[in-house]
Amino acid sequence: MDGIERYWDAAQCLGDVVEILLEGYFFYRFLRPFLKRKCAAVGAGLAYFMGMLFLWWIPFEVRWPDVLGTAAAFGVMYLLDRRNAAQKIFLSVTMCLLIWLEYGFALVPCNLFITYVLNIPYVQERELLQFFGYLFVLVVLHCILQGILLHWMVGLFHRAYLRKSENVTIKELGLLFSALLTVFAGRFVLSFTSKVYFEDTGNYVWNVHGEFNWMKTLYQIFSFSAVFFTIVVYQKIREGQQKEKENAVLAEQAGRLYAHIREVEVLYAELRGLRHDMGNHVAVMESLFLENEPEELKRYFRKLKEEFLRADNMAGGGIRSGNPVTDIILAQKKHRAQEQGIVFSCDFHYPQNTNLDVFDISVILSNLLDNALEAAVCPPCSYVRVRSWRRKNIFMIEVENGFCGRLVLDEESKLPQSTKQDGKNHGFGLVNIRRVAQKYFGDVEIVQEGECVHAGVMLTLECAQE
Repeated sequence: MDGIERYWDAAQCLGDVVEILLEGYFFYRFLRPFLKRKCAAVGAGLAYFMGMLFLWWIPFEVRWPDVLGTAAAFGVMYLLDRRNAAQKIFLSVTMCLLIWLEYGFALVPCNLFITYVLNIPYVQERELLQFFGYLFVLVVLHCILQGILLHWMVGLFHRAYLRKSENVTIKELGLLFSALLTVFAGRFVLSFTSKVYFEDTGNYVWNVHGEFNWMKTLYQIFSFSAVFFTIVVYQKIREGQQKEKENAVLAEQAGRLYAHIREVEVLYAELRGLRHDMGNHVAVMESLFLENEPEELKRYFRKLKEEFLRADNMAGGGIRSGNPVTDIILAQKKHRAQEQGIVFSCDFHYPQNTNLDVFDISVILSNLLDNALEAAVCPPCSYVRVRSWRRKNIFMIEVENGFCGRLVLDEESKLPQSTKQDGKNHGFGLVNIRRVAQKYFGDVEIVQEGECVHAGVMLTLECAQE
């Protein structure tokens, strides 16, 4: 066939462009769950594709073009989304390695097809058949395998990397790079070895020593396993750190609850004392009345009234929820709201004759009301409402508050992100609420409607787990 070389070149170009396009697309897919702005992920994928296409198009050979393409992708991504730079560095380097690994994996079946199909005498004698077979390997077999492998690798990585929105510190980046740099060093050694062998002998090492490709593939399998397990271990470490912080918050809340219980005990002791002395008080007032001592009677009665009012304030300041501990918690939150100029209304009733632990309800109420009071400080949204209701075995706790800002929900937990500057040490209250709710086969939901935030916690009664 005349001009068959042109078709061979066109097939090679088509295969290269499709390969670069696939890599750019999966670069975008890989980064998308980690970035708040979709345009940053799209920009990174396009930058990788355009950079690699340019390096492929220029007439001279460039070593490590994928590294340069990755650098371009990182630069564009960082310009469009400047938060969490350490994580972006790690993600860019990881994707660069994944592309190198999948390319090596996809090359193995392609080489086998070339060796056992295209190199047989029957195909070698038919130039057209050999051309279409080569076109099938480049454009169909290799690209399909690359797409399948990248799809599987990216999906596996996303499932392993659970806390996608958390910041990566410099120390954590060093830990993650310990495996990545080892893989990169091995890659450079393999490339350098094959380059030196070709310069010394004029032959490619894999043509003389076929086992070289198998050794390289085995190294890539181990490299991928090392990168993957590094992510798994890192996530386990972060999970352990978060559990420690959650338990610390829970321990602090437990201490406050025990303080509430002690207050209740003191209150009951004083109430018992008042009841025990009630007969004496009545006798004294009767004596003062009979002796016609009105001024003394007024002073005595005023003092007795003050004692009753003090006991009433300790018992919850008029709040009667059905449990003395929740009475005190609600009274404290009401007092705090009054000090901050926040309108506080309460229609909470503790369910009786259930398996609910008052400690669990204390955790839910304290955290919900603390968050609501912090959010409702801006007029004209200064109000907090708490209520509860029960339908058969479903118990609902609802807190509504005004909020002039905008809630930002975490993409993974669907809970609001902490707005405090020290975000790493805050935001565990809602996590603890969810933990308690799940103990009773329930959950928590927080939604914003205009300048109103609704927080609801559902609990299933009579079904608590140990």
